[in-house]
Amino acid sequence: YPLQSPNPYSANTYDERYYLDLFPGFLHMMHNPDEYFSERVKTILMSQSDFNLDEPYEFGQRHHVNIGSANSDNDNNEIIYDFVYSGGDQDVETDCVGWASYNKNFSFVRQALEIMCSSEFNVTGVLVANKNKANTKACTIPPTCADKIVQTTFLNQQEFFTYISKSRWVFLPQICDASPRVSTQALSMDKPLLMNRNIMGGWKYLVPGVTGEEFHDIHDFKEKLRTILDNTRGGGSVNEEKKKSPYTPLDFVRKNYGNALAGKRLLEFVQTHFGDRVDLPEGTKYLVPTGA
Repeated sequence: YPLQSPNPYSANTYDERYYLDLFPGFLHMMHNPDEYFSERVKTILMSQSDFNLDEPYEFGQRHHVNIGSANSDNDNNEIIYDFVYSGGDQDVETDCVGWASYNKNFSFVRQALEIMCSSEFNVTGVLVANKNKANTKACTIPPTCADKIVQTTFLNQQEFFTYISKSRWVFLPQICDASPRVSTQALSMDKPLLMNRNIMGGWKYLVPGVTGEEFHDIHDFKEKLRTILDNTRGGGSVNEEKKKSPYTPLDFVRKNYGNALAGKRLLEFVQTHFGDRVDLPEGTKYLVPTGA
């Protein structure tokens, strides 16, 4: 939105220009907004995932051990998995064929797993929401992934954060995704990303070599997988992993996003372009969007 939905399972269609011209301002996640919006429409690159990062940050801090701390051998801080992939709420009954699976690019995940589970890489990981809520059926994955890949039901936030805390990085292979919150949640927990550079929104969070690695398609996936594995595989504990990893995802997200920083940019955007339309309380320092 406001462009046509990429959902191949929906028959809903509408005139894109109607929505593109309907509002005088837009918060967008596009790579090239000038290709779609007219000059009179004021735009800012901003997503819901820019905000509300205190919860994952605080969770990450509780499960993170600073190098040299007395608790560096705490089992609660052990790294168990290479990656976590969040499938949203997968279409398990149709073997992960449907909008949710399309949105999270699960067909690509299956391709990627063939590589990841091979003897060359022996990747371990977690596919979240890859089983039905009754925990009786899972989406099919390559047989070579047996004993390497954990498939879970839909998780609550704390359970999901726990898996992230026990993983080296987060896998974001999707293309048709507006700006998945898991991207900044992972960064706030000091976890780098392996991201599809073609993703519609959230691409701004990926700085190669700083917040993780990006791939274009299956043809360069193996190369980027090797890079992030070599950069993050250490001795097993959080302490040892952080000694090895060159990535600084937490530093990046704390310097660029979160309510205070993103909210200040939103306030300045509103005041600059629509100051005559709003009456904000005196002393307002930032704005935080809610309701999504």
